[in-house]
Amino acid sequence: MPKIMIENIFEEIREICNHPWKSELLFQDKIIWNRLWASLDVIEDSQIAIDDYSNLPEFSQNENGYLYVYGILHALYLQQDALCNLNKSLFGQDIDFKKDYPELYNIREIRNNSIGHPTDRGNGKSFHGISRMTIQKRGFQMMSSFPKTGEEDEFTDINILSCIETQGGLFKVILNQTMEKLKSDFENHKLKFKDNKLIDLVHKSIDYHFSKLYENINRDYALVEINFETIFETYNNIKKGIIERYSSLSALSGIELNTEMLDYLFYRLKRDLIENKIEDKLELRLFIDALKSHFEELKSMVKEIDEEFSS
Repeated sequence: MPKIMIENIFEEIREICNHPWKSELLFQDKIIWNRLWASLDVIEDSQIAIDDYSNLPEFSQNENGYLYVYGILHALYLQQDALCNLNKSLFGQDIDFKKDYPELYNIREIRNNSIGHPTDRGNGKSFHGISRMTIQKRGFQMMSSFPKTGEEDEFTDINILSCIETQGGLFKVILNQTMEKLKSDFENHKLKFKDNKLIDLVHKSIDYHFSKLYENINRDYALVEINFETIFETYNNIKKGIIERYSSLSALSGIELNTEMLDYLFYRLKRDLIENKIEDKLELRLFIDALKSHFEELKSMVKEIDEEFSS
């Protein structure tokens, strides 16, 4: 697969996986999170090894041939393992190479027979060896013996360059499918909230309720608790809506910091303004000012969330 192709695909996959909605879901399970990023890194890193092999000049067994052959076959195998673990981390499913991608499975078998377990495959089922004199960039000849079954020895021509081409083409298809499924999952998630805007949770009378908090500073306004609870309920409904969209408030650092401040301000005002009003009027005004300011900031943030989920 051309380097530019895998870089473009991975840029999109990484971008989706780094989106707060997806990253928060993934980060909830540290094993899945680490499997995902290790897999992405290994797919790219092994591609570098594959590209390096493709750019090698012709060689023989006496010109680092074994090193190159061992390296490329393991790089191909390792890349497939990483793809399987990428699929597992994102969708909870293994890839059955033998059933779904027999061409890739054949490459795995070539690696296992020639350099993976050539001295004893399948508990004596077969034994294999590379013909030293045949090693070249294009490939090599492999001899296989089957003493258990009595089958005749086989001499198989292995075309490494063909393996690289086959894997590159199929990886392009599979990674594109992965990317499209990620996009589809996100679009389906957004559709659930397209006509359900967070900002609509803020009633037009919210400023009136804040004004009553200020009014209670200088006199005992009997219904102030209702105004306070109205604001507090609106705030909690917004938080619930954000969690429904992103799994957690911590998915968005700005939201997390702002809600931490608001949680504290609601706690202090409930205690010092509603339940047991303190005499320090300036402190009460400062707390109400801070509450209103951070609430306005939260409104701006949810408008941005609404915009993303309506696109």
